[in-house]
Amino acid sequence: MRIRVGLATDLPRWTAPCCQGSPVAVLGERRLPLDKPLVVEPAAAGVEPSTFRLQVAALKDEQQAQALARRLETLLGPPADARFDAATDLYRVRTGSYPDRAGAERALGTLSTQGIRGGWVVSEGGGLKEPALKVVHGGRATLVRGRWLALEPGPGHVGVTAGDLPDLPGRRSYRGRLLVYLNDRGRLNLINDLSLEDYLKGVVPQEMGPALYDQLDAIKAQAVAARTYTLRHLGEFAADGYDICATPRCQVYGGLAAEHPLSSRAVEETAGQVMVFRPHPEAPRGLIDARYTATCGGHTEDVGEIFPLVTDEPYLAGVPCVEAGGSRLAGNLAPGIPLEQGLVRRLLPPGSADARADLESRLLELARTAQLPLPDDRLASLERREVRRYLASIFDLALDPRIFLAPTNDLDTRARRHAREIAAAGVLEGDPEAKLGSAAEREKLLFHLSRALGVLRREKVSFLALNADGGFRVRLPGAAAQDFEEVALPADLATFRGEPPMSTPELWPMAGDPLVLFRTGDSLLGVLQLADPVAGSAAGLARHPGSQRSPWRRFRSRETLAAEVELRYPGFGFRDFEVLGHGTSGRVTKVRLLGRAAPVEVEGLAIRWIFDLPELWLSAEAGVSSSGSPGWWFRGRGWGHGVGLCQVGAFGMARRGIGYEEILAHFYSGATLARLSRPTT
Repeated sequence: MRIRVGLATDLPRWTAPCCQGSPVAVLGERRLPLDKPLVVEPAAAGVEPSTFRLQVAALKDEQQAQALARRLETLLGPPADARFDAATDLYRVRTGSYPDRAGAERALGTLSTQGIRGGWVVSEGGGLKEPALKVVHGGRATLVRGRWLALEPGPGHVGVTAGDLPDLPGRRSYRGRLLVYLNDRGRLNLINDLSLEDYLKGVVPQEMGPALYDQLDAIKAQAVAARTYTLRHLGEFAADGYDICATPRCQVYGGLAAEHPLSSRAVEETAGQVMVFRPHPEAPRGLIDARYTATCGGHTEDVGEIFPLVTDEPYLAGVPCVEAGGSRLAGNLAPGIPLEQGLVRRLLPPGSADARADLESRLLELARTAQLPLPDDRLASLERREVRRYLASIFDLALDPRIFLAPTNDLDTRARRHAREIAAAGVLEGDPEAKLGSAAEREKLLFHLSRALGVLRREKVSFLALNADGGFRVRLPGAAAQDFEEVALPADLATFRGEPPMSTPELWPMAGDPLVLFRTGDSLLGVLQLADPVAGSAAGLARHPGSQRSPWRRFRSRETLAAEVELRYPGFGFRDFEVLGHGTSGRVTKVRLLGRAAPVEVEGLAIRWIFDLPELWLSAEAGVSSSGSPGWWFRGRGWGHGVGLCQVGAFGMARRGIGYEEILAHFYSGATLARLSRPTT
């Protein structure tokens, strides 16, 4: 699969440098090897006279840009629009259409009387007829009919050099080929055309630098998220000749120079993998909107709170993150007891100092718990032959007697599962006259019998957080963010970790850590922590450079905020603001602006752009700067929009030994990993 990436838009001309990589220009049916620089300019034969327009602002937020365009139409009349600029990552807001510069200057004066200042006059093509490109090479000019021109790498080369571009100095090289597109405004768009997987090799290291985030599974999670995001948003800029932009508005793309062996490996080892979601059982699975953020500060946010126009993506619900640190689960078994023995002692406590009597009483208690009829038979000795006979006497109605032998293919599915459980114990094998001499052997047998009978259930879950009442929340595999389970803590809890698992006085699980819960009925007996309790600890993660941007502190003067508000709401006369709402994580999600005009309510990410802050997980307090300027002090944590996969959190989880599949399942809860049916190279 090939995609087209917008590198720059609205260029008055473009020069293809010479002669690195022996590039070849494709001019219609003609192929021209470049031994000299090649200059491309718009040359539509029927370009109507240029029109003059007023550029009023360049804004980060698309919604604010569109709202300002509508405001301008009420003042001057149409046309007004907000158009994305691929080179600057901003939405240019322009208004009016004037045949000469003098008329545009007069309109600019009219805007200033309405409180809109700082605009300037720009020219745009007035429409295209018979599109064409003028190509100059070696002093010779050629007219190429149509809107497209291609630059391909020479033989034995994988990429082409783009030359110096606005905001992209240094002659970057790109895999695939470069395309020049004559847009409807009579200017040139420069586009990189390449395979999806090659594109990702230039994206993943830009979004999650391997030198900083040196955990392969974290980078694999990023690769799958970036691939999914790309395919979900493919074609958003089709009117300008490309699929996706190269800036943070889409995903940062750095071309060949950005590639790194570790991130390229992550892309290759996850090739074709994407995240999908089925909204209800009858619906088809679809690609998720795989958003991701730099560092969430401890908890991600519901997508609808940050992106108010997006409300139907349950897999983008807020979840706890390892950045919040660990939670203490205390156990009360003596340390160093193997898991099987520790759980059996909770489920079937020893009842007699006599080993034979103890095993008999515990087997009878197990049969009672499994609601089986109790035999009149007695266990005569601890010889393996006698133990097998007694087990068959107790459990013959529940278990096929053949399970006490090695598993065979003629057993039904349930019996084979039981056979594996019993055979795993290994304590009934060997000399039939030999005794089960040790407590460890007997408790191992009891453990596997309990599992085979369903009395002791094992369930793998993901830890979320502690509750205020002392219990904790977990999520089952594949469950949505809203579908978590509350687990009550018993008075006696057995806690285990390590390989092989041994009892420990306490566990410190973090959000996303895989746990194994052992239950009987509705009661919790024990918890096994699978993640490394030391690697990726909260303290270590806090020292990681990727986390250094959280927490943060910023001062914004009254004058600065007034100017930012005025840019978006001309004539508003900003004076103050009020916080109206918070999201699941505690982020500010709704603000009311106060001024001379009627109050304006701002929601989601638009708040961040107005206040020019790293994140919306914040508090604000009126104060003065070090220089005495009045304004507000903002304190907060996180960096980015806080929705979807947290890159620092993914890194911390990977350091704890958690695989990329589980990382993705944690941050995109309810979504599943799938493979595309068609190749992406």
